Amino acid sequence: MNERKEFERYLKAIGITSKVFLDRIEIIYDMCCEMCPEEIEDVFVTNYINSQKQVEYENLWFFSPSYCLEAKQFLQKYDLDITPIKERIRYWTITVDNYDFKQATADSKLSLQFELVQGVEAFFKSEGKNCGFLKNIIDKYVKPNLVA
Repeated sequence: MNERKEFERYLKAIGITSKVFLDRIEIIYDMCCEMCPEEIEDVFVTNYINSQKQVEYENLWFFSPSYCLEAKQFLQKYDLDITPIKERIRYWTITVDNYDFKQATADSKLSLQFELVQGVEAFFKSEGKNCGFLKNIIDKYVKPNLVA
């Protein structure tokens, strides 16, 4: 499956190379494929730098054209949800630090919050290289689904 190769490239790019982590992500991906009525096209992992200057991976997200799926605290538990996003985003906001939307640096940070018409909220954090990947999620799934 082409998606899996792309997912593996993305995960490697943000520093997820541990076989244990990759196997867990694959299990969650398979679960999400069972939950989602459409083919999953994209993956995103929220990350941040902790007080010991180490990368922490928090939530795992998958996207299809009409849905987003979240695995909360995916390295510790299986807590999955799905919600439709197609033409349902009524509000979104970003917080940016040391990121110009073109080139991310090690000090770059980008956070996203959006609210859907059904009242569901989603929160995303990214640091370093992951900022560019979050920008792609915004461009592909958030901006086109904002309702007037």
